[in-house]
Amino acid sequence: MKDIRGKLSSITNLKYFDECFILIIALITIFGWEYNSTIGMISLIIISIFILIVFNDLLYVVPIGIFFIFTMKYGFSNNEIPIKLIVIGSIFAIILLFYAFKNGIKYKKMKSLWGLIGLAIMNLIPIFWCNTIENGYEVFYFFFFADLGYLVLYLIFVNGIKKSSLKFISISMSYLALILSIECAIRVFELKDTVENIFELWYYLGWGLCNEAGIMICVSIPFIFYLIASENEIKIIFLQLLKLVISIIGVLLTTSRGSYLACFVIVFLSVIILFFNSNRKRFIRYFILSILIIMIPILVIFSNYFLPLIDKVISSVFYNGLDDSGRVEIWEKGINLFKQNNLYTWFGSGICSIIEKHASAVGVQLVPLVFHSTIVQTLVMGGIFGIIMLILHFYEKYRNLCKTNLKFLLFIGVGYLVVDLYGMIDNTYHMYYFMIPLVIILASIDSHNFNNKTKDIHN
Repeated sequence: MKDIRGKLSSITNLKYFDECFILIIALITIFGWEYNSTIGMISLIIISIFILIVFNDLLYVVPIGIFFIFTMKYGFSNNEIPIKLIVIGSIFAIILLFYAFKNGIKYKKMKSLWGLIGLAIMNLIPIFWCNTIENGYEVFYFFFFADLGYLVLYLIFVNGIKKSSLKFISISMSYLALILSIECAIRVFELKDTVENIFELWYYLGWGLCNEAGIMICVSIPFIFYLIASENEIKIIFLQLLKLVISIIGVLLTTSRGSYLACFVIVFLSVIILFFNSNRKRFIRYFILSILIIMIPILVIFSNYFLPLIDKVISSVFYNGLDDSGRVEIWEKGINLFKQNNLYTWFGSGICSIIEKHASAVGVQLVPLVFHSTIVQTLVMGGIFGIIMLILHFYEKYRNLCKTNLKFLLFIGVGYLVVDLYGMIDNTYHMYYFMIPLVIILASIDSHNFNNKTKDIHN
């Protein structure tokens, strides 16, 4: 058995193993989303079991952990527990738990721990005075344990990842951008005949909305830039550039004006960093300058098409502001709730403090109101205590990022900063589609930093 495991493990040393392996996982994810989510999820679990038996390292489960929820094309009713999802997810969790902790708990690796513990406690405390959940909707109580679930997921991956993993997590996130771009493209193609202009579409992807896909692509794009900057082979640089182009098209297809703005800022700043900090500086500089030389005359020639489109996006983002999105009214609800009494001010009224009827992937149903702002959402969920825990989490997140190499710090730092600022006016923190990839990223960074520190001590 050891000989077989050794031969299979040697496959990971092949030159393009990481890229090919994660591509296969991405294709399975897209197949599951398009044709059968259950089969997609079961396939990913079977692959996880095989990987863990052979490699005994959660590093190779990272893309599966990130992609898993994005196989879900159709939503489920919030007044019932999605049994098949819970069964599949439970099997997945048990397998990960066994392999993550069979060699014990590594406290020294867990540099993002206390902030995540604080968020979990903040989320849970208001369950004791929640009185808004109607009979028949007891499933809503699971929302109070969401941040605890993210904490557990972090503990699993930070303890189970054995190898350094910055490149692997970066490749995984680059394919997440492609997965979401393809999902958006498929939905836009399906709905293109329902509107005159596809940029007027607003659609569901099952696991979330198109604007939520937009922000997750924006989260992923800095990792593509890091791969471009770190690569020496021209053909692989072109592969990463292709991913970047597809990702930007994917953002456009989300029809999310906030994502347009976030994507523009991330790409603009990342190109500047890339110009001055990359392994193949001369090639990258010539390439960027060539693109500019080609694009300027194209923009001039087709200005009659591009200028109205650019004006529409700019006016949508800047001129209309937030007045047409309903956010101001939602924020006012959250702030008023936060001020309602001392208990809510200090410890929050909870994630289910306001439950309203809203349109969802499976029709109109009761859902907890989401406040479209990290600050307001946290104030409602956990009050001043919650904000303190959020600040602690941010401190740990940025501190640990600063311990990585300069390229990773610059590109992912731009991504962190822009997305966190974007989160002030939209849904990021406490949302599962954002938090699951985030905690796996945090675990990967902590594992990388720990391994580097250990090497330095041994050397």
